[in-house]
Amino acid sequence: MQTVSPTNDQGSVPALEKVKIVFLVDRLSAKMETGLNIIGVCFIMILMFFTAAEIVGRYLFNSPIPGYVEDTELMMAAIVFLGFGYAQRKGAHIRMDMVINKIRGRPYHFIHALSALFSLAAYAVICAASFKATWEAYQMGDVTEYLYTPTWPSKLCVPIGAFFLCTRLFLQMLKHTGQVVVGEQIRKIE
Repeated sequence: MQTVSPTNDQGSVPALEKVKIVFLVDRLSAKMETGLNIIGVCFIMILMFFTAAEIVGRYLFNSPIPGYVEDTELMMAAIVFLGFGYAQRKGAHIRMDMVINKIRGRPYHFIHALSALFSLAAYAVICAASFKATWEAYQMGDVTEYLYTPTWPSKLCVPIGAFFLCTRLFLQMLKHTGQVVVGEQIRKIE
């Protein structure tokens, strides 16, 4: 009678290799989230200087910057959406958790896994729909009214931010599901 070993030819356990893949995806996603957040912060700085220049131009020289409102609206998408995954990873989103914080153990992780699943489903729909809208804007050459600035780069920030939020939610759902099943703390995926 032959016994089956839980290890593969390289001597490692296949289930642990799958966990290593999850940790690799987590690290890669964290780097991308941080990079996107930095881009969003750069847009905040650009908007700040742009607004100051608009105010100085309007009130001191009676010469406002043309298309200021349009460009501000386009920058807002990058400012808001590119930091979604980063904020989720850091736990910076505003949430009501007075009741959840009183729950301990597996029920606590079950509620968080369920919450992540529902959020993942909602943002997957947002990601797909916004990517479709971005693609349509690109194909038809959608531009702003005054300066004819293309709108698709700004619209692309929505599916990118939603995608990385979905990735983070999926990783957190895996973490909490693992903690429900195993009953132990998994600390590496935050």
